[in-house]
Amino acid sequence: MIIVIDPGHGGQDPGAISNQGLQEKKITLKIAKKLKKLLNSDKFFYGILTRNNDTYVSLKKRKNFLKNYHTNLLISIHADSSKKKYVSGPSIWIISKNRINREINNFIKNKKEKMYFPKKIQYILKYKKSISLKKTALNLQLNNFQEMEISLSNYIFQQFKKITKINKTQPNYASLEILSSINRPSILIETGFITNIKEEKKLKTIQYQNKIAHAIYIGLKNFFQKRCISNFEKKLKKHFN
Repeated sequence: MIIVIDPGHGGQDPGAISNQGLQEKKITLKIAKKLKKLLNSDKFFYGILTRNNDTYVSLKKRKNFLKNYHTNLLISIHADSSKKKYVSGPSIWIISKNRINREINNFIKNKKEKMYFPKKIQYILKYKKSISLKKTALNLQLNNFQEMEISLSNYIFQQFKKITKINKTQPNYASLEILSSINRPSILIETGFITNIKEEKKLKTIQYQNKIAHAIYIGLKNFFQKRCISNFEKKLKKHFN
C-alpha cells in the first residue's frame, strides 16, 4: 500500500503558532517523518512524503502526488489551533460531498486534465460519451472512498484513545483543497491543539510525536489487514458457491 504522507505547511507558511512560538510546520514534519519510517519498516506499506524538509510546497503540487502516481491513500498531518485555549484533542477530517461533486463536475468539463484511475473507470471516462455515466462511475468510486475514510478514521481513533483524551470519535467533513482529489481517498489528521498549553508541551516532545506516529501506523495496519482478510473471505465464498 503506497501512502502519501503530507506534512502540513512549510517554508514561509508556518501554520498555527503557539503562544510559546512553537510552529505547526515543524511538528507536522517531525511526525510525518516518524510515520514514514514506521510504514517503510513494514513490507505491507511504502510511505512517501510531500516534503522532506522545511520548504514550501503548493497545494497543487501536493495534490499531484495523487493525480500522477499509483498511490493508495493520502494522509495530511496538521496541528490544530483555537482562540479557546481549553480546547484540546486530535480530530480527523474528510472531504464533504458538496466539494466532491464540484470536483467531479470540474474534472468532466476539463478534458485536458490527466489523472490516474483504475482501468474500469479509465475505460468509461475515455470511451463512453455519456456524461451521466461518467458521473455515476466517479460517484460510486467516491462513495467507496468515503466509506473507507470513515472506517479508517475509526481505527485511528481507537489508537488515539490509548495515548490521549478524545473529544470526537467520528470524522468531520470539510471543503479542504488537500482532500479534494477524486481518484484517491484522503484524510487530514489534526494531531492536537497547539494553542492548548498542556497539548503544546506534549506535541513538542519526541516521545509524544512517536506515540502519535505509532497510533496512526497501527490504525492503518489494523484497517488494511481487516480489509485484506474481508476481501479474501469474499473471494473464497464466491469460489465455493
